[in-house]
Amino acid sequence: MLSLFMCSYTLIAQSKTVTGTVTDETNNVPLPGVSVIIEGTSNGAQTDFDGNYSIEASTGDVLKFSFIGMKTITATVSESNVINVSLQEDIESLDAVVVTALGIKRQKKSLTYATQNVSSEEISKARPTNVVNGLSGKVAGISINRSGGGVGSASKVTLRGLRSIAGSSDPLYVIDGVVVGGGIDNISPDDIESISVLKGPNAAALYGSSANNGAIVINTKSGARGKDFAVTLSTTLTAENVHILTDYQNEFGQGIDGVYNPNTTFSWGPTLDGSSVAHWSNDPNFTGTSSLSAQPDNVKDFFDTGYNLATNLAISTNNEKTSTYFSYTNTNVTGTVPDNDLNGHTFSIRVNSKIADKLKVDAKLNYIKQNIDNQFEQGESFANPIRHAVRLPRNISAADASVFEFIEPSTGNALQHFWVPGDNGGANPYWTINRNTSELVRDRIISAVTLEYELMEGLSIQARTSLDKTVESKITKWYNDSYIIADNGDYFTRNFQSQAFNGDLLLKYDMEINDDFKFNINAGGNLSKNEFSSVDTRNNGLNIANIFGVNNASAINVTQEFEPQEVQSVYGFAQLAYKNALFLDLTARNDWSSTLPAANRSYFYPSVGITAVISDLVELPEIFTFMKVRSNWAQVGNDTDPFRLTKQVNLEQGTIAGSFLEFDITDPALDLRPEQTESLEFGLDLRLLDNRVGLDFTYYKSNTTDQLFLNSVTDTGGAPNRFINGGDIQNTGIEAILNVVPYRSENFNWDLTFNFAKNTSEVVALAGDVDELAIEEGDDFFFRRYVLKVGQPFGDIYSRGFERDDSGNVIVGANGVPLITDDKNTAIANFNPDWLGGIRNTFTYKDFRLSFLIDIREGGSVASFTQAILASDGATAQTLVGRDGTAVFGQNVFGNETAVKEDGTPNDIQVSAQELWTNLGGRNTPVGEAFVRDASNVRLRELIFGYSLPSSALEKLPFESVNFSIVGRNLFFLSNKAGDIDPEITSGTDNGAEGFESFSPPTTKSLGFNVKIGF
Repeated sequence: MLSLFMCSYTLIAQSKTVTGTVTDETNNVPLPGVSVIIEGTSNGAQTDFDGNYSIEASTGDVLKFSFIGMKTITATVSESNVINVSLQEDIESLDAVVVTALGIKRQKKSLTYATQNVSSEEISKARPTNVVNGLSGKVAGISINRSGGGVGSASKVTLRGLRSIAGSSDPLYVIDGVVVGGGIDNISPDDIESISVLKGPNAAALYGSSANNGAIVINTKSGARGKDFAVTLSTTLTAENVHILTDYQNEFGQGIDGVYNPNTTFSWGPTLDGSSVAHWSNDPNFTGTSSLSAQPDNVKDFFDTGYNLATNLAISTNNEKTSTYFSYTNTNVTGTVPDNDLNGHTFSIRVNSKIADKLKVDAKLNYIKQNIDNQFEQGESFANPIRHAVRLPRNISAADASVFEFIEPSTGNALQHFWVPGDNGGANPYWTINRNTSELVRDRIISAVTLEYELMEGLSIQARTSLDKTVESKITKWYNDSYIIADNGDYFTRNFQSQAFNGDLLLKYDMEINDDFKFNINAGGNLSKNEFSSVDTRNNGLNIANIFGVNNASAINVTQEFEPQEVQSVYGFAQLAYKNALFLDLTARNDWSSTLPAANRSYFYPSVGITAVISDLVELPEIFTFMKVRSNWAQVGNDTDPFRLTKQVNLEQGTIAGSFLEFDITDPALDLRPEQTESLEFGLDLRLLDNRVGLDFTYYKSNTTDQLFLNSVTDTGGAPNRFINGGDIQNTGIEAILNVVPYRSENFNWDLTFNFAKNTSEVVALAGDVDELAIEEGDDFFFRRYVLKVGQPFGDIYSRGFERDDSGNVIVGANGVPLITDDKNTAIANFNPDWLGGIRNTFTYKDFRLSFLIDIREGGSVASFTQAILASDGATAQTLVGRDGTAVFGQNVFGNETAVKEDGTPNDIQVSAQELWTNLGGRNTPVGEAFVRDASNVRLRELIFGYSLPSSALEKLPFESVNFSIVGRNLFFLSNKAGDIDPEITSGTDNGAEGFESFSPPTTKSLGFNVKIGF
């Protein structure tokens, strides 16, 4: 027995040749240069140009596969002599290479500022219609709000809080090292190789004026790595359905004071008992009756199931000198609002070539074409179909309403089929989607060419030029009988063009002084030219109904705009490294802007940062795998919009016959100074227990001063407004990213990532003795004012509120209705959250992969104009209490408030629900305080369950890889304190849209699948 055992042991321990191929899991292409080592030994090998390796090993040995930027994995040698593995991108790898300012690639551990990478693979699988929405919950400190314009509408992205009073708080977008003029909402996720989020001005100081809000840096795909030819075909199909959050009442129908009235939008009528009543139709040929019955799903039935079908074909080639990547993506999106559709085509080509021993070229071209039908109006607009859909009286079915027009015999014109003909602010929602239509055609070209020449060892020069050009054409038609907005019809055209040209020259020098010291120094210049132009026409009515053309205008109005801007820059940056563990970064930049006065046109701003990798400098306890501390200080300047330095005169064309001059009510600003943002940042990066626990912690503070904004002036003889410098907006906060590997084995891995961010904003100062500034107010803002007030967070919302006594109790009048403040002077809401967070779980078992993301928002508040109008209509469940006249404020309604009568005694006055809610709600003078919602919510943001066919199955197929995934987004809320709205959807993307909800489309959930095949 002993002899047999020894013989068996000898056979087991006998070496054999193990071979295989290592590929990139993302695109299934071979990886050259992968390290393959037998654990516990120094025996190893590397993969060749085609990803192949060969190593002498014994059965039972554990092979360790590692590669920069990829997750290290292990495989045990068994009876088989072939072991093929796929490596996943490791966005948190210690030695990962990340793309930083100006497209420079650096080791992540050497960075002196906070940055975070996001996997592009999961974004392309889950397929949000706007690629930036795929960052929600994944990046610490990012806030993303979707605008309510339906398919193809934009999203607002904020990093580390709002900071600009009159300008943009949006981050800068950079693609392949160059700044683009537009956003990335229509970029195909299939073309994205990596996404880096550079947070705050510290990370983006070298990008110039536009980078004071941070930057989102995208690197696109550039051909196969180590493979001559590769083809990838992928398709994603998802279905999207609305989730109606508003709790409608289904007990009372059309009418007022309990009496049925078929010609009203109010639902204060009689009980919905099924009795036969007069039909609401205004068609003179209609003589039928209607059943007074509840229609609990009439709002939901208005919406369709939306679909998003995206197909991508990618072809890449590679040889010794040149790699080429070509991609075509076709996107077809059908919105949940009927007839709101998008059809898109994206063509991408990128060529990297070493055309000489010392000369390299990188050239790329993206062409994006989109057709968007009926991207609808937002908010309070009477052409917004959501406004009318959510106000359907509780007894009118969607099927009845869908018969939206009839023919008037005397004129032959189609008239709107509606229950309140000629209503100011009302319309049949089906009329709006069919007779208030628009078509948008958008063409965008993004091109860039980069040449790099090696002058000598360590010294190279790089020249780059880029162009981002967008051309849009939009036609809008409003048919006759569109009440108030177009009684006889109207016609609009818009032709828009923007282009951003960038040219830069960069000299780069890297030198190794000795084994301990290395440094690099870079110097360059940049020329940036941005132009925006548009021509808009509005007919202001049609002479002949429904003949759409500018030659049928009643009183045409033409508006033409042109805004050129040029910035010239020089800059330099350097890094000194000691033992590849201690890094000192220095940057300096000077800009000259055409939009500032000559005396202040030049502005300089520097930054300095230091990083120490403690674990590489000193011996730490075994528990520590890695430890890094970093600190960074930066200053970033900013200019303003064109034509702030001159008095503007508008030529208004009031009628076809004549025109008139209109002088701007804003005086020119002759002494404007550049805006400045100063930021300080500290960070700690820890990896523990063999990299199974990781913590990335950041503290920051930024102050944006000398801001440029409009201010009222009191001196006589001049214009009432003037652009001035002033303000100090401060943001302080912390960000933390915790990575944990609770379990790891050969076949099963569990990765867990938490991110947390808390930002506190404060308006430290405004201008002179000004302590309050209204950014948005006027007749169009019936509900609220968006106000900055010294000592308060950025963006308080003011509205009408309840009159209160010194103890804070609501004072109720003799009629039982609370007394209301005279004007919109009560602070009611602020959208800034207490904190944001995300939890991502990723489970991998053999060829299966499951990941899901929980997105958390805690704190902040939203004011809802929608709920104010629905309450006044008597449409919501909250209006049921007291329909018999027994509502008592502070008791059975608004029980969270303590109410007193005018004499100070507890309130016991009964009032009807109709009187209460029509006084508190409505369109013209709503009491905003009554319609504030807590914005806290927790939702399942993303779910991906995937399966990859194993190599054994692929041997029988003509494919190199096959991946299936089930994908879902926004599947459900785990918690939503707002209750009847989704606080994430706002009316627009400007600063004033935050914290205000006005007839936004319902939140949606999507579920579908992705198939990706490699050849």
